[in-house]
Amino acid sequence: MRQKGFTLIELLVAMAVGGVVMAGALGAIYQVIWGTSRTNSQVVALNDVHQAALQLKKDLLTAQTTDLTDGVPRDYVTLEWTDYTSFDLEENKDHTSSYVLSNGELRRTYDGTMSIVGRNITSVNFTQDGRVINVVITATKGGMIPRSETLAFSAYMRGGGLE
Repeated sequence: MRQKGFTLIELLVAMAVGGVVMAGALGAIYQVIWGTSRTNSQVVALNDVHQAALQLKKDLLTAQTTDLTDGVPRDYVTLEWTDYTSFDLEENKDHTSSYVLSNGELRRTYDGTMSIVGRNITSVNFTQDGRVINVVITATKGGMIPRSETLAFSAYMRGGGLE
């Protein structure tokens, strides 16, 4: 008499093979989920630091004076310049732009109007060496595994006024 079915050994082997396959599949899913999260955090941090730097560079290249002291690092700066694009010298306009880090946001106040130029910013550092302004900005984004991006650049301020 023949009985149909599987032996205990066959069932144990099938369960072991199934367990190995499941462990591999779960490991791959885990890597995809955490890898995507890390990559997204890094992309956001990189984008935030570049957006902040873009506006800063525009103002730094236009600036004629700052409130920085040579060689003394600070986390805020005020830039000033005169717009000489008018043909009438009496219509030339003075501008002021200030940058300050507050609650992870780099805030710019331009002629009295505040705007946010960078989010997820964890540090900003300004130093001046003559007419050269050095800036280091760091942005950090992420939950479980935060990712940071740091950007350092220098800008040469333009000269004083009309000669």
